[in-house]
Amino acid sequence: MHDSDRTREGYLVIADIAGYTRFLVGTELEHAQSIVEELTNLIRRRLVPPLRFVKLEGDAVFCYADARTLHEGESLVELLEVCYFEFSNLLFNMERATTCRCAACASIGSLDLKFVAHYGSFVAQRGAGGEDVAGPDVILVHRLLKNTITERTGIGAYVFFTGACMERLPPHFELPKHSENYESFGETSGAVHDLGPVLEQMRQQRREYVSAEGADYEATIEVPYPPPVVWQYVVDPVQRLRWACVLFDKNPDTVARNEHGRAGVGGKVHCNHGPAEAYREVIDWRPFNYFTLRGLAQFRGGFIPARQMVETFELAPRADGGTRLSWRIRFLDRSRFSMLTLKAITLLFRGGVGYGKAKLQAALEEDMAAALGPTS
Repeated sequence: MHDSDRTREGYLVIADIAGYTRFLVGTELEHAQSIVEELTNLIRRRLVPPLRFVKLEGDAVFCYADARTLHEGESLVELLEVCYFEFSNLLFNMERATTCRCAACASIGSLDLKFVAHYGSFVAQRGAGGEDVAGPDVILVHRLLKNTITERTGIGAYVFFTGACMERLPPHFELPKHSENYESFGETSGAVHDLGPVLEQMRQQRREYVSAEGADYEATIEVPYPPPVVWQYVVDPVQRLRWACVLFDKNPDTVARNEHGRAGVGGKVHCNHGPAEAYREVIDWRPFNYFTLRGLAQFRGGFIPARQMVETFELAPRADGGTRLSWRIRFLDRSRFSMLTLKAITLLFRGGVGYGKAKLQAALEEDMAAALGPTS
């Protein structure tokens, strides 16, 4: 196999537990290692998939993703934010639950998490020890772990996105610039994403959620791929177009991002693909779990009046590693006439569910096969 057949392009990510060395020094090694192992296991579970695990490097988890697996960079941002959110919650719960008075258990709160994310080329190889990657960009992302970000900014928990990675993030997603100099690589520029405010925002967000019990209509699709993989095919308008109804429009949904340049709360979506033309606003955004929209649906033909509704798309993990994708709607107008229109509407919706499931399965299979590619 030629080298060009094995060379890939994509994201290289290292999640590194900050404060690890200080944590180990002067503490009970057995307890310290047990704590770090639990934390690194959580990081790996959260990142993989859609990232592919390469190896554990002490207190750091090294992963990569082929560009065909992560179709757009915002999914990477959300993945790392959610990973930090769950990491911080685990630290908090470990601190609160421990009754041990050893130095290691007393120092749990001194730990934190930082990420380095780069976009570049690499060679993927499979050997007796599993999969590995190599190349100059792999060396660079490891060099970037030794940086001056905390020293210069005081930020302890962050993602450092290199310039190559930033080019694949939303254009209006602005972050403070930062650069480092390394022998053989020269100046490497990028931007720093402070995870502290992200953590607070995620903890304070109000939940808007249509449950199965509170829904006027629910449709489900089950696929043998985990939620972080399926998420992109639900939220990305280009990917959604590959499997959702396209009978009325062959163009992707029109999306207006929120004031932060993101696809979360405050973002707006205009959908013109199904039996109704819908104008929606995101009112709750929980990456890889669910999101909720509120908006107006104008059904085609005019025989059903426009209806205001709330919709929740939920991605629930199955025991076998797959996903149960549920779409639930609830009318805001609870009048008798409004409820009488529900039967006609559900007939329109049900026709597309079987179509969507087959198309979604096919799109996932095609992309996963392409992302794995040949390795040696």
